[in-house]
Amino acid sequence: MTKRITHIAKPLLPATLTLSALMSMAACGSTAAKPSAAAAGTNTTAVSAPGTSQPGGAPSISQPAAPAAPTETQTPAQPSNQIQTSTQAQAPAAPKTSANAAKPASKPSTTSGDSGADLPGDCAVGHLKGTVTSLTRPVNHVLLTVTNTGSTTCNLYYYPGLRLDADQQSVTQAVEDSKPQAVVTIAPGESAYAAIGTSAADGSGGTPVLEKQVEVFLETRDQSGSLPGSMTLPLPGGTYVDMDKAFVTYWQSDLQSAIAW
Repeated sequence: MTKRITHIAKPLLPATLTLSALMSMAACGSTAAKPSAAAAGTNTTAVSAPGTSQPGGAPSISQPAAPAAPTETQTPAQPSNQIQTSTQAQAPAAPKTSANAAKPASKPSTTSGDSGADLPGDCAVGHLKGTVTSLTRPVNHVLLTVTNTGSTTCNLYYYPGLRLDADQQSVTQAVEDSKPQAVVTIAPGESAYAAIGTSAADGSGGTPVLEKQVEVFLETRDQSGSLPGSMTLPLPGGTYVDMDKAFVTYWQSDLQSAIAW
């Protein structure tokens, strides 16, 4: 009796093992048959346990990903040069007004007729043309003539300074009685005159010397000297000059006033 029971129990062991294996496979199949979260349309994120690695063949455990926190909308950073440009942008400047335009127009200045600005200037040597000519009367006289070749009226003061000889120490003396009533003024193209006495009419004095030229200087307004420059003019041929008796008249506006002395 005991032997028979043992014989019957032996075949049951393989069947039990087979049933256990089938149950194990059924359990795996049920796990694989579950739809994945991705197939269901749910956004999931695979998360691995820290410090552990999943087997290559085993499916990873998927958990729904936490929704991302809403972020504030930020303005894209601008390049530095654009930021500076927008900072410096200003409202259009108002049009500038010229300082001169703001000022009232100045009135033209008026000058009185007797002011120094209206008076003619000094006659310059460079604006005069001079000549020396012979005179038949009075005797022992030659005539100095200067003509204004400039474009403006000018004044001649006092009398011409003369140097008739290279060794002459001072200018030729003037006849004070020939001084005119007013300063001689000559317009462009006009002339002024002065008579030069070469020796005494009565023949007194020293021995006349033949001279070929005369140097002429112009006096300043204040009679402090002569103006810059001089005119060197040829004397008429055969002009003899007695330096001790030679003289010159003041400037005259007409020929007759010059030769009256």
